[in-house]
This record gives sequence, C-alpha cells and structure tokens, in this order.
Amino acid sequence: MSLLSRFAARTPEEAARRRFGVWAGLALVVLLPLWWMWGADLVAGLLRPVVGLVLRLFGLTGRIDVLEGGDWSIGTYLTQGGEPINYGMSKEGLRRLLLGFPLTLAFLSAPPRPVRPWRAAAISIPVLCLVFAVCVGLVVWGELAPMLAPDLAGAAMTVTTRPDQPPLPGFVSQIVIVGRAIALSVATLITALILWAALNPAGMKTLVAEIKD
Repeated sequence: MSLLSRFAARTPEEAARRRFGVWAGLALVVLLPLWWMWGADLVAGLLRPVVGLVLRLFGLTGRIDVLEGGDWSIGTYLTQGGEPINYGMSKEGLRRLLLGFPLTLAFLSAPPRPVRPWRAAAISIPVLCLVFAVCVGLVVWGELAPMLAPDLAGAAMTVTTRPDQPPLPGFVSQIVIVGRAIALSVATLITALILWAALNPAGMKTLVAEIKD
C-alpha cells in the first residue's frame, strides 16, 4: 500500500496532468501506426491540389505528379541543360510532414477536452492543411537552394545538380534552408501544441497550474 501511495497523485491538478499524459500517450500509440500506414497517404492525396496552389505562391509551377509507390514529383521553373528540374518527395517524407494531424487529435482528445470539439476541429483542420502545404514548399526550396548556392550546402547535403539559373541571394538561401530544417523536425509538433493551447485553454491551465510553485 505504501508503494502505491508513493505514486499516487497528491493534488487534483497533478492527477489531471497524469490523466492527460496517459490519455494522450495511449492515443498516440493507437493513432500513429494507423496514420502512418493508411491515413497520411489518403490525406496527402486529398490535399495535393491545395498544395499545388500554395506552391505557386512559393515560385514553383504547382504541378505535382504522383509516381509509382506514392512519391511526388514537384515541378519547378529550374532547368539543367534546358531540361526541367523536378523535385522528388518521398511518400515517407510526406507522411512525416502530416504528423501534426494525429498529434493534434491526441492532444485535443485528452481530458480535459475542449468545450466545443466541433469548433476545435473546424479550426485545426484548415490550419494543419495549410501548415502541411507550407512545409512542403519549404522542404522543396530548402533542397533547391543548395543547387543554386552550393557554398551554402551543409555537410549532409550532396549537391549533384547545377541549374542554369543564377544563384539565389545568400540571405534567401539561408532562410529556406533553415525553414527546411524546421519543417522536417519540429514544425508539426509546434503546430499541434499551439492549436491545443489555443483551442483548449482549460487543458493548458491544468497542465501549467503549478509551474510557478
């Protein structure tokens, strides 16, 4: 009994935090495999026209061809020897950029939940779709920038293509390379946390109630 009491929550706030953590963790255990195997591919296919429109704002053609196996071939205005250069994004890379959906669902479904879940869904889904499209654009330009400015390529980037176009300005290349790193690392998690905090203030208050203590 003493062992159990040692792990028992001492305050209602601590119990609520533990309940949130357990629920969100279990939800992710269930959601992530299903999302990775089926859900992400379905959503990527549905969002392909939207991503194409957003990519035009990034100075790309907006054309996206689906290759065998589910990879994307994204059109650009760059050429090499007069031949157009297309950027290939793997199916796994697309799934990675879509992880904000299961993360947000896990956070918002954990108690204490939003008072108006339909409102939370109506706001979070468009935001996640837009973030996905923007992340795709950042990843594409983050890969194209070293081709146009090889001296800015990091050790992990192997530049084998030399476009016919002139190099990008140095500060622009640095911005898109950093944007690519953010898109591939923490963008989805940060988006999910911001949405959860904005749409579920009661849940956020529960988790941070004793930070100042």
